[in-house]
Amino acid sequence: MSQRFEITSVTHEVGRIAFEWDDAGGTYHVYKDGEHIYEGTSPDFQDTDLLADTYYKYTIERHANDEVKDVIVMQTSALTVEKNADNPLQSLVITTIAAKTQVALSWERLKDTEMYTIYRNGKELAQVESNRYIDRDFPMDEPLTYAVYCERSIAQSEETFNNARSFIAKAFGFLYPKTTEKEASVEGFTIMKSIGVPSKLLVPFADHQPSSSVDNWDFRYKTFLEDDILENPNVISPNRYFKGDNRKFDPESGAYRTCVDIEIDYKNPVNPLTITKKVGESVALGLDKKVRERQTASDEGITLKPLDDKKGETGFHLEHAVGNPLTTSPDINYEVQAVFGENGTFDLTGFHDQSPNHEIYLRSGKETDWIPVHQSRSAGLAYMSGVTAYQYWRFSNIN
Repeated sequence: MSQRFEITSVTHEVGRIAFEWDDAGGTYHVYKDGEHIYEGTSPDFQDTDLLADTYYKYTIERHANDEVKDVIVMQTSALTVEKNADNPLQSLVITTIAAKTQVALSWERLKDTEMYTIYRNGKELAQVESNRYIDRDFPMDEPLTYAVYCERSIAQSEETFNNARSFIAKAFGFLYPKTTEKEASVEGFTIMKSIGVPSKLLVPFADHQPSSSVDNWDFRYKTFLEDDILENPNVISPNRYFKGDNRKFDPESGAYRTCVDIEIDYKNPVNPLTITKKVGESVALGLDKKVRERQTASDEGITLKPLDDKKGETGFHLEHAVGNPLTTSPDINYEVQAVFGENGTFDLTGFHDQSPNHEIYLRSGKETDWIPVHQSRSAGLAYMSGVTAYQYWRFSNIN
């Protein structure tokens, strides 16, 4: 009999997930999203008729002498054939396994990515070439959030017209001496997973304290310019400088280029989504750094579309395209797709330009503090050109 109790293999197919675990002896029980679906002595299970783009949480218990001896929790999804070329992370299969001896992460390999950097609670743990990582030295009584980061060239991207875009991005790196060819043409991907406190997660199903139903979620996305004054990349413009927001990352700051707040209210099932859009004033300065013009851009480029909801979930697709009304320049572009569960789970994914600063926060109705979802520092105003590489992110949790 094995001394460990861990999942040893997971197979993903369209509509099917199969997995095996160490045979440590006794009787095994499997629960899926709170439903008891297996009891037996064979250390394997397969689940079928599964939906695409849907996380499933499995709890595997080992019983001996009328007691629960060990618990494993796994969250994963079935394979999706049709991928979103605009956002490669959206349908990516990501598997997270928690046991008392390990936290294991695996992810469907992104095309043409070679190296992955692993973080836990913001601290770098390792760099790996394989699309999996096992952490065996983790605190059991602290909330844990893991991140996986990788890069690839636009030329290797699956995005439409990627070859033309890559050529332009490389040229962009030569045209702007403060940038580099690599920065302009390299896409970044960040996958984040919050598993909470392992000691609270790894309890027998009968003793698990289910999260109280979440009445509402608050989602906040801000773009801002970190500097006080920024030089205009267009050297022939009389507007030589622009006023920035002069701040660091801060969910409560009133200084921003744009601010989008979305509330998800489950007490209003007919219209659960409410959006508030705000656009900061653009201020142009001359060569003497005195104010030349002031104007506020329209918020018409910020649109929200509800997703087809599954039971107990509400989702939306957010698109953002807001420009500087004082000069001919590209818009600040980003997109977000989000799904929120009444049980406290969430799955958020999106992408954005490399400029300006982007910050995203989340909180449930029972919380007062914002959870940082994604924070990205600007690479410079010129990176809003629309031909440079996007930054992609995904953040989800296990509850």
